[in-house]
Amino acid sequence: MANASAKTFFGSDTLDRSVWVVVDPREFVTGTRVTAPLSVRLKDQTAAPIAVRSHVYCFTDLNLPAADYTVQVRPAQRDLYFDAEKLFTLNPVPLPGQPLNRNPVVVQMMTRPSYQFDAPATLARGRLVQTSDAAPIPDAQIFLILDAVDKGLRGQSDERGEFAVFFPPSAPGDDPAAVLKDFKFRLRFEIPNHAPLLTDEATVREGTTISMKEITYPGT
Repeated sequence: MANASAKTFFGSDTLDRSVWVVVDPREFVTGTRVTAPLSVRLKDQTAAPIAVRSHVYCFTDLNLPAADYTVQVRPAQRDLYFDAEKLFTLNPVPLPGQPLNRNPVVVQMMTRPSYQFDAPATLARGRLVQTSDAAPIPDAQIFLILDAVDKGLRGQSDERGEFAVFFPPSAPGDDPAAVLKDFKFRLRFEIPNHAPLLTDEATVREGTTISMKEITYPGT
């Protein structure tokens, strides 16, 4: 059975000139929609989107051919999120009688170390620097290995080399009086043209922040 909510194109001249792109910015680690002000654009295009109450950004009347394009998202408050980009393929206006694809594009926004995480968040904070001169290393990708399970990308270092890795919340136990958990973890840092750096195993108490202090990246 067809989706009753889907829009259908019947060959209108107006729709033939109108292509929509709906940009949906999401926090990378929580998956929630970003409500802070953002600047959203299509790379190398002049069209500006319309921001709606649900905090998505809609491009209309683009009059662009079907091709690959890049959405660029820049936060107005520079202490909340890193800039983000997302490559997507623009679908053209369909044939008459076919559903109209609104080209949804989900853009993941990585939180910066200065982001105010909700309590009680479990965090690992520190600073990544070069071995040679202790200069900061920006834009390193940081992966979390939690209780020997790789949880994937969870953080990024900023221009000062600082980072904050957000741990996924644990499932509540059956006993409401149970004590907070201790998490055993390691961090894996990756930068271009270097082997990954894996930290020694450490332990952090659930709902607290552990300081990793200053970490030097070998070979830099």
